[in-house]
Amino acid sequence: MLHKKKHAFLILNLFIGFIGLGQTQFKQLSKAEKVADFNYLYQELEQSYPYFGINKRAHNTDWLSNKRKYIKQVKETKDDKEFFKIFSGIMNDLNNDHTDSYPTIIYNYFYEGCKQAVVQHPIFQNYVTELEKTDSIRSKYWKEINRELFFPELKNEKTNAGETKTEVPENVETNFADSLSTAIIHVKSFGYEYVEKDADTLKHFFNKAQNYKNLIIDIQGNDGGSTEYWMLNMVPHLIKDTISTPVFYGFKNSDRLKKFKPFYFKDTIAYKEIELPNMPKELKDGSYLFRKDDMVIAPISDKRKYTGNIYLLVDHEVFSSSEALAYFCKATNFATVVGEKTNGDGVGTDPLLLTLPNSGIVIRFTGEMGLNPDGSANDETKTVPDLIIKASNKKERRQRLLNHIKQKYE
Repeated sequence: MLHKKKHAFLILNLFIGFIGLGQTQFKQLSKAEKVADFNYLYQELEQSYPYFGINKRAHNTDWLSNKRKYIKQVKETKDDKEFFKIFSGIMNDLNNDHTDSYPTIIYNYFYEGCKQAVVQHPIFQNYVTELEKTDSIRSKYWKEINRELFFPELKNEKTNAGETKTEVPENVETNFADSLSTAIIHVKSFGYEYVEKDADTLKHFFNKAQNYKNLIIDIQGNDGGSTEYWMLNMVPHLIKDTISTPVFYGFKNSDRLKKFKPFYFKDTIAYKEIELPNMPKELKDGSYLFRKDDMVIAPISDKRKYTGNIYLLVDHEVFSSSEALAYFCKATNFATVVGEKTNGDGVGTDPLLLTLPNSGIVIRFTGEMGLNPDGSANDETKTVPDLIIKASNKKERRQRLLNHIKQKYE
């Protein structure tokens, strides 16, 4: 009996040390494992991440110097839930919307997207391999913890049998203000899933817009997705000749960059070859390599070109690939950028991935510092519109642009 009681006690301890998730159980991370994961993150970011200087200037946060503080916080966490909360705070201290644990929270979206991308771009196999260092079950575990911590109101949310699902609003909205000879299109997202889905809608709209003197492309609230959305489905319908603009960015000489972006290292250029006037000081200390690409967009047809006034309406939420459109418009004068300063970080390629070895948490982070035409960091100075429009909301901002157009005809 004594032996059986001891055995039962051991089993109880084992179950206390594990957290159940459906049919799968995970052992709580030890203090050493949590610290090791943080140190792995710290080392990788120190070698590859380009925005520490921007974080100091814009947010007065010296992330690298906070190492001891972060380790202390990690050590004091009592379980995985506390660890994820502290870890999320540490990531938030980087103050960059491309640097987070999103690939963990929506793991399947990233995994399936990268697997599909491999067909056309073999380099994405490195992304698939990195994601396969964890799995969807482990990610679901962290996703549930994330929801409990930050979205508790969704914890017990269930769909009742026979319940009518809410229809998802269309991604593209169009309107025509005939009295102002103005065609208006609002694109809410440049998500990968919309690139093909919206193609015909966009083609039809831009063909009709040819009959109007003004065109408003409203991307307020659009936080990006894929640059292919606008490079394939929008700009080509409005140009007669190919448009090209140079794009510069700096990056660190790290192993992770070499793994995920090997093409960066094929044609590097020296700092002196660009030396734009407003380049951040950290780019001048010798720790960065530089690359020049060309953003090239060819027309759908060489027989038609939109000859009216094009306005790109932006706000502070415009980010990533939608920011890239704002950058393109300013760099090429393709359109007049109007609205408010964007959220930036639209110059570069897909963020890098990093899987922490013990927890299986996958993070993404920006791997290069994209530069504006004047040399300033796009993530730091964003895109400042040609015409600032102050307003309390998106609808008011668009109406003020329409008022501006109206005044031109009075």
